[in-house]
Amino acid sequence: MRRSIYSLIIGVVFAGVALFLLFTNRPQTEAANADVPVIATTKVMVAAKDIAYGDKIVPDYVRMVDWPEASVPKDAILTRADLLEGPEAPRIALRPMTAGEPYLKSKVSGFGERPILSRKLAEGMRAFTVRINDVSGVGGFILPGDRVDILLTRQLNNSGRDNLATDVILQNVSVLGIDQLSNENTEAPVLGKSATFEVTPEQAQKLALAAQVGTLSLSLRNYAALTEEKTSQIAASDLGEKKASAPAPRSAPAPARDNSLYVRVRKGTEVEQEKVTR
Repeated sequence: MRRSIYSLIIGVVFAGVALFLLFTNRPQTEAANADVPVIATTKVMVAAKDIAYGDKIVPDYVRMVDWPEASVPKDAILTRADLLEGPEAPRIALRPMTAGEPYLKSKVSGFGERPILSRKLAEGMRAFTVRINDVSGVGGFILPGDRVDILLTRQLNNSGRDNLATDVILQNVSVLGIDQLSNENTEAPVLGKSATFEVTPEQAQKLALAAQVGTLSLSLRNYAALTEEKTSQIAASDLGEKKASAPAPRSAPAPARDNSLYVRVRKGTEVEQEKVTR
């Protein structure tokens, strides 16, 4: 009986302490929460996964997230109807997008734009296309997004193949597309018949002229090798081993000089020469 009374007293004491601590800390917690500003949010559509240039925007590529109202981009697409419905649906990505990136009117078609290649060109640059084959295109391993050197092989004069020479005319050129493929996420080799590059107007002129005077080939660069290197022309005569010059023929030794003394003796009409011994 006495043990039950002690247990009851101890329980009442602990309950009182707990209530005291609860009401003592409550004003501090409410004050701390009062100092935290309340951020107003709104629903914004973002990419549910990485999206490549030219991909169709389908419902699986869209998810809604809470976004701070003050940070919503001006041209953000806010409703699923604006993005996924309409006469121009499905819309197409005009630029690559990463997962979690908001959908903007400038990044999808259907708002007065199409997925055209000119959207990918930097300011002041041009797109120029040249013919390639499975050899000049590095066996199809050159893909959109790679960087290459462009080589020109031509005849130095009209003397035939012995006077062929190769020059590197452009270095570190960005590949925009192979044939009509411009998706940089492509991993499989592409055996294309043409390659499109991003070049300056002057470089476009060089390529136009080079395509008329010789054969163009591509050389794939390391993705991190961005610096240009000093190169020199390689001619057909440089392909073989250089022959050592033949030694000059030795001249025959000069005959030894005869220092002997001779006496001429005339006998009638005949003249005889006799050597005089010393």
